Amino acid sequence: MSTVQKPSPMTNTAKNVGFRQATETFTTLGWHLVENETDRVTFKRPNDVYDEFKMRATESHIEVVIPMPNSPVAYCTRFDNYYEASDYIASRLQDYLDATEEKEQDMEENAEN
Repeated sequence: MSTVQKPSPMTNTAKNVGFRQATETFTTLGWHLVENETDRVTFKRPNDVYDEFKMRATESHIEVVIPMPNSPVAYCTRFDNYYEASDYIASRLQDYLDATEEKEQDMEENAEN
């Protein structure tokens, strides 16, 4: 008796090789690749509605959407190539993680007082 296994909707490999560097960075840190198309990817932080980083390739540039820490607001910027876009999104991810960690520490300290 054979069984057919369906592929998992959550994958750690980007369909577009240009997005692979960013995909590796996010998935290594526990973020989910929730949209994986040849022209765009979206990374979502588990259990958080607003925490999404996005990359989209157009004919002329790569768009990067970055969420503002602890806010429902995001901003968008553009790059000429995948490498610059991936490097930028990785550095903004680290800034984002630092800001959210700092807020969580402040909340813990206030709860103790």
